[in-house]
Amino acid sequence: MGASDGKAEGLSGSAGGSEQAIPRQRSGAPSEDYIQWLESRSMRYQAVQLSALIAGSSRQWRNPYGHPRSKEFVTDASVWFTSYAAATIGHADKSVVQTLGDHDLLSTFQDIGIEGIHTGPMRRAGGITGRQYTPTIDGLFDRIELTVDPLFGTDEEYVQMTQSAKQHGIAIIGDLVPSHTGKGADFRLAERAYKNYEGLYTMIEIPEEDWELLGSVRKGADSINLSQETVQLLEDKGHIPGPLELIVFHDPGVKDSNWSATDVVTGVDGRRRRWVYLHVFKEGQPSLNWLDPTMGAQRIIMADVVHALHALGASALRLDASPLLAVEGRDGLDKSWVEGHPLAEGGANLIAMMIRKLGGYSFQELNQPLEDLKKFTTWGADLSYDFFT
Repeated sequence: MGASDGKAEGLSGSAGGSEQAIPRQRSGAPSEDYIQWLESRSMRYQAVQLSALIAGSSRQWRNPYGHPRSKEFVTDASVWFTSYAAATIGHADKSVVQTLGDHDLLSTFQDIGIEGIHTGPMRRAGGITGRQYTPTIDGLFDRIELTVDPLFGTDEEYVQMTQSAKQHGIAIIGDLVPSHTGKGADFRLAERAYKNYEGLYTMIEIPEEDWELLGSVRKGADSINLSQETVQLLEDKGHIPGPLELIVFHDPGVKDSNWSATDVVTGVDGRRRRWVYLHVFKEGQPSLNWLDPTMGAQRIIMADVVHALHALGASALRLDASPLLAVEGRDGLDKSWVEGHPLAEGGANLIAMMIRKLGGYSFQELNQPLEDLKKFTTWGADLSYDFFT
């Protein structure tokens, strides 16, 4: 993912080697300078600036938003070209964003009737270890910042692309990832219990007397995936919702469950903590908590909408994995409820309405049966596609 901004901070020991019998501690309380460095790169911090563009503005009240606008979306952009930034070979002297916004390319698209370009995810993705950016682990679907990834270009180039596309009658369609993030600045601040950043995520502090249940984190890693047996035991103790009804990316010995435990992390208050966090997808994709009093998840996703539509000039957005925004424990040994949860339906509706309210369109990915698809399309995204049927 990008070059280092400096040496790793707050980690003890070196990479490699076997597991230790005692969990390692990321040594010492983090410095004020390091916390400020993280906060300035966090999506929650960026959300404050972006929300100011819309709060109290008449821009909120210029468009209908309650009902899907499917016909209008199809009328405005019925034929799309879908690209994938990481697989795009740009001109030798141009970035990927500049290549997609090239006048000759857009003119050709216009001539053959293409009315939309779906760019795929292009925001900075991956993680942060110390002050080092680490690469994406899931094709850029582990977003850690709201700005365009330097691998593909800049925000300024993206604005030029959307403006040029509109001149050719072409809508630029971007992406939202509302269910999770990467292990970027927001997650690192959450681990350190800074300003309620932990409210962003489905993460739970585990009492020290139960740390032995979590196992030790191998050198070079920052978390350990938990077995289904351990997850069940933590549920029995009242700590977490428990095993989920599905395991995406199941890989024995790598991902045995949807729950992982952090190493010992020293917070800004000097307290040592270990957290167990949900990741419906990979271990480096902590799940957001869409029902927390801090409303942190809503804040960063709505800010992402503002950034895409108003700062960058996109016309529409794709919602990734929108049915997977919630988890609810069930009594006994029943698996926790994830798929098709009403909170996920409500969250997806909220996102779609905000997009419409700001003048954009949305379409969503739904790996769900048709009866659930109907629920998610009544008030939600303008278009949907599924790979279930």
